[in-house]
Amino acid sequence: MLNTETKLFAILGYPVKHSFSPQMHNEWFKKEMLNCAYLSFEPDSRNLKKTIESLKILKFHGFNITVPYKIEAMKYVDFIDKAAKEIGSINTVAVKDNKLRGYNTDYLGFIQDLDAKKINLNNKNVLVVGAGGAARAIAYALKNAKAKDIYITNRTLASAQNLAKTFKMKSIDTNKVSELLSQIDLLINCSSCGMKKEDSFPFVADKVKQSLIVYDLIYNKVTPFVKFAKAKGLKIFTGEGMLVRQGASAFEIWTGKYPKIANNLLKKFI
Repeated sequence: MLNTETKLFAILGYPVKHSFSPQMHNEWFKKEMLNCAYLSFEPDSRNLKKTIESLKILKFHGFNITVPYKIEAMKYVDFIDKAAKEIGSINTVAVKDNKLRGYNTDYLGFIQDLDAKKINLNNKNVLVVGAGGAARAIAYALKNAKAKDIYITNRTLASAQNLAKTFKMKSIDTNKVSELLSQIDLLINCSSCGMKKEDSFPFVADKVKQSLIVYDLIYNKVTPFVKFAKAKGLKIFTGEGMLVRQGASAFEIWTGKYPKIANNLLKKFI
C-alpha cells in the first residue's frame, strides 16, 4: 500500500511506454515485501537534466535510464562506477547521501545470463554485430570472458574499428564475415537489425558450425537472426534473460537484495 513512507523509483526514456521495467520491479518489491513503487517518465531531451534534478529533489531513491539517454545522463550524476566509465554509458542511478551515483548493469545482465544458460566462452570465438551502446556493454562483458578471439562488425566499419580498438578486439568488414563464420562459436546481435519488418540478415552465412549459438539482444520480435538460427537448426537465445538480470542487478544496487527470478517472469508482460 502506498503511503508517506513509500520509497520511489523510476525509469527515464523516450519513448518508454514499451518498457517492462515497472512491471518487473513492482513485482519484485511486492515479493520482497518492500514498501517501494516504480514509475515511468518520458522527458524530452530538453528536459532530461531538469527531470533528473527533480527526482533528486523529490527524494527518489533511484532510477533507470534507457534509450536514448544512457550517455547524456552521465553528465548529470555525481559519481560514475568504473565499469560504466569504461563502457561509456549508465543505465542505473542510485541516490545515496543526496548524491547521484551512476552504474551500468547491462553488462552484468549479459554475463549472468550466459552463466544461467551455461554458455562457456573459454577458448571460443565470438562475433559481435553492432557498435552502439549495447555493443559497448557486451564488449566490456566479453573482455574478461577468456574467449579466444572477439570480432566486431558493423554496417559502418569505422565504428566497428573504433569499438574494437577501445576494447583491444578485432574488427571485420560485414562483406568478409562470411569467410569468418565457420570459425565462430557465439554470434551476438547488438544492432537494431530486426526492429523493422524490412530488415534482412546482414551477411552471407553459408558455412557455420552446427554448435554455433546465436544470441539476439532483441527479445520481442522475430528478427532475421532468429530466422537464420531456426533455418540452420542452431541454438538461439534472445535478450529476455539479459533484460531481467540487468534489472535484478539494479534492484540489488538499490535495495541490497538480488530478487528471485522466475523463469516466466517476463513472459507475463510480452
